Amino acid sequence: MKLYQKIALSAIVLSLFVLGGCLVSGTFVIEETFSFTTQTGFYPESVDLTENEVWADHIDNLDDIELIGFELWITNSETAEWTYSAYADEYDETCDNLTCFGTSNTKFKVFGDLVVPAATTTSGSTKFVSYQESFQYIQNFADLKELVRGGKFNLYGLASGGSGGNGGKVDSIKVIITINASDT
Repeated sequence: MKLYQKIALSAIVLSLFVLGGCLVSGTFVIEETFSFTTQTGFYPESVDLTENEVWADHIDNLDDIELIGFELWITNSETAEWTYSAYADEYDETCDNLTCFGTSNTKFKVFGDLVVPAATTTSGSTKFVSYQESFQYIQNFADLKELVRGGKFNLYGLASGGSGGNGGKVDSIKVIITINASDT
């Protein structure tokens, strides 16, 4: 049997399983990249996964959120190091300031205490956290999974040290979510 015949036969068999009501499942990756609106040491962002094509295709059959990681790029232009942390909270597009963040009773820390080195040149010091490294920093994973399951959440960054993050910038962040979904 030739290769294309084997592929065609496999496709027919898989189609019969699907049409016959067998369970088909898969693992999918959702990526959301954004840049924070810069404020003095405070970085708010409302994240809406419901517009993401992969999320929309699989939300009705979501079995599990397996992993949540991130890639993060930060530039520190100060001569002192500072620390960066992030919090997640229930979705509220209007909660985009430090006062609202401070009064929320539902926020929780999702990663923290990332040290951003002091600038050694006029262009600043850049800190990159890879997806693999991000798992060293993530906290409260079960709470984060539950919040993400709803498809919308707020993410807040806080910089401390130096002059309060005035000379730094979160260049961009990519949230990477791995889900399992099945269909009958």
